[in-house]
Amino acid sequence: MDATPLYDAFDWSDYERVVVLSPHLDDAALSCFGLLSGLRGVLSRLVITICCATPAPAPPFVDIETLRDDPDFSAYGTPEERRLEDVAAMEQMDCDFVHLGFKDGVYRRSPTSGEYIYRTTREKFVRPRIEDASHIEELFLVLRRLCQNMGRLLLVSPLSIGYHVDHSITAHNALRLENDDVDLLFYEDFPYVLNPRYSHGLEDSPQKAMERIGRVPLRRYATPVDADEKVRVVERYTSQVPVLFEDDNDLRKSLTARTFRGGPAEFYWTTAAT
Repeated sequence: MDATPLYDAFDWSDYERVVVLSPHLDDAALSCFGLLSGLRGVLSRLVITICCATPAPAPPFVDIETLRDDPDFSAYGTPEERRLEDVAAMEQMDCDFVHLGFKDGVYRRSPTSGEYIYRTTREKFVRPRIEDASHIEELFLVLRRLCQNMGRLLLVSPLSIGYHVDHSITAHNALRLENDDVDLLFYEDFPYVLNPRYSHGLEDSPQKAMERIGRVPLRRYATPVDADEKVRVVERYTSQVPVLFEDDNDLRKSLTARTFRGGPAEFYWTTAAT
């Protein structure tokens, strides 16, 4: 589907603010830098990052023998480190932000057994599991409170390209928030949209992601990206850059790989129910 320039397609005076839902501490910068920077000075911008909590120790009723396979995610940076990185990135974009106290999917435990719901890195690329239901509902209630009675909003959510469970949960909850005062726009999840086999190993696309959340495409939009500035912002995530990119050249190449009218761009979608 051909893309329409995003800034020309909306009457921004209709909105009090744009709210970007970022499942993790880097998703907004990686996927929505162009939108957030382009609206600087035009509209109030708020990034709500969801999975920011420092994981708690195992519940006291869990037999320690069952925790010998606890995952070690230290190579990805601690939540404390990642929060500081995100603060630096948001300040560089002059963007309002809030860090919510929800755990990353890899740290969430069953409320009944105390065992990890997604026990390996690979297992986080699945559909949400029943043991995660309380997290999903609590997140919805928090997001609803943040978005209620705030004037008319443009809510920007991941499409959940790449099958990441935290992105999927965010997208489904965003659908529940859509109403007369909340318009919904989806962003194409980076880096998964660049390399659909990046995580899950299965081919994915915006259209397939929409099917999984029960939507059909209405219109695709593009927004230009200042490549130099985006690189500088993404470099703030010092714990994540080595995980996502091979080196500085790969960082720049990846962030500028997708183009619109000859320049680097990001892409967004409006959708309708099936």
